[in-house]
Amino acid sequence: MIILKNDIDLSGLREAARIASAALRLAGSMVREGVSAEDVDEAVRDFIYSHGAEPSFLNYEVEDKIYRWSTCISINNEIVHGLPLRSKVFRAPMLVKVDVGVYKDGYHADTAWTFALGEVPPRMRTLMRATKEALYRAIEEARPGNRISDITYAIYRTARRYGFHPAETVTGHGVGIELHEDPIIPNNPRDLDRDGRIKPRMTLAIEPMINVGTEKVITLPDGWTIVTADGSWSAHYEHTIYVGEDGPEILTEDIDG
Repeated sequence: MIILKNDIDLSGLREAARIASAALRLAGSMVREGVSAEDVDEAVRDFIYSHGAEPSFLNYEVEDKIYRWSTCISINNEIVHGLPLRSKVFRAPMLVKVDVGVYKDGYHADTAWTFALGEVPPRMRTLMRATKEALYRAIEEARPGNRISDITYAIYRTARRYGFHPAETVTGHGVGIELHEDPIIPNNPRDLDRDGRIKPRMTLAIEPMINVGTEKVITLPDGWTIVTADGSWSAHYEHTIYVGEDGPEILTEDIDG
């Protein structure tokens, strides 16, 4: 069910988004040689708690699985849901994708960013640029009267123009009262099923995940980490947005800005 938000909800969402953006900025500042993903996860968790909020991901249940961390940290060919383990140590050159969710006073905000460590190959810089461009082009389509597929095809067209591929099966989603709400927002047109209209007062987490190589993905034996099927690198950017009568309002912040 799609949950439309009122002005009170929007105020709460803005505060959750503010904290999530600040936490993500902190994470980005820690993407340095020799730092572990666990170090970042612990710092982000403590930061969120210090602002009277909770990590949305911590103890999140999916079927029979419980997620035990406060962030998802994915590197290189890991697309999303990478585990922030002590053994995952940052070594240049590397793409580090950090995904953060914050729950504050009844509201969730969700945001993610890709950070380059060291002199990554030029093609990977292009991948980052293409994925970020796809994010903003997709957001432009989140207007009342448009369809969810308009968001999907904005991501797809941008990825293909650069010669890249949006990952299959991984999607954006509604967000706000719950961490994951309807509608599902596919990144790849192959995953389009129900194609509803975009309505005012929807809140959406739009998150293109784009691969250098194949669109095919594999889930690792840990049950969480999704990787590219061919080992190619991937990038991921995400904003929480509110659909106003006149168009989208981005609630989370551009970490590069």
